[in-house]
Amino acid sequence: MRIVIGEDEILIAEHLADIVKSFNHQVVGIGHYKAEIIELITKLKPDLILLDIRMEHEYDGIEIGKYVQYNLAIPFIYITAHSDKAIIEKALPTKPSGYIIKPFKPMDVYTAIHIASDKFRNPKTDNFLMLKDGIKQVKVFYYNIIFMKADNNYVEIHTSNKIYIDRNSLENLNEKMQSEDFIRIHRSFIINKTHIKSLTINEIEIGNQKLPISRNYLPLLKQVFIDTHKS
Repeated sequence: MRIVIGEDEILIAEHLADIVKSFNHQVVGIGHYKAEIIELITKLKPDLILLDIRMEHEYDGIEIGKYVQYNLAIPFIYITAHSDKAIIEKALPTKPSGYIIKPFKPMDVYTAIHIASDKFRNPKTDNFLMLKDGIKQVKVFYYNIIFMKADNNYVEIHTSNKIYIDRNSLENLNEKMQSEDFIRIHRSFIINKTHIKSLTINEIEIGNQKLPISRNYLPLLKQVFIDTHKS
């Protein structure tokens, strides 16, 4: 596998790189701070990222994890310490492929990479939609979908940079996707709860949009908002 390492401590990064190489994987890049790591993974598009959860700024690793989650279909493993429990809880919504605990052992690294590589070779068939983009079909991964809106016999599927139109119904799409991340907020809207920014009794802010909430869905939304914004 082609692996990028994101770790701000140079000696630890080099030690981890040596372990990775000993298992016949290729380290294609090592980054030591947030901007450098994002540039590396965007340019190199590795098969896997080993990412320190805590760097110069406490939540840099999580911010990088969010970037990968929303913009790239690349699995990543957090490197973390036993004392990082609270940070790990904040990191869970970014859906990492695993964790390596510091001080790490070679077999821990091997096991985490092996599990992630199995997922990479045998990806789930239910984590994306095939949608038309002009004359071609493209994969739109669930984590990139912000919300879906019913429009007569069509559904608008909103991502951060594009709106796709699918001849379908919200009910059929929701049943097909079977993802716990998607919840209904209105007869015309289903949202991805990982993108929620704020909530009032009348509307929800998600992505760059504010959407109406039906009263029947408000209790569930309040609980979802609390669960996804725990400190």
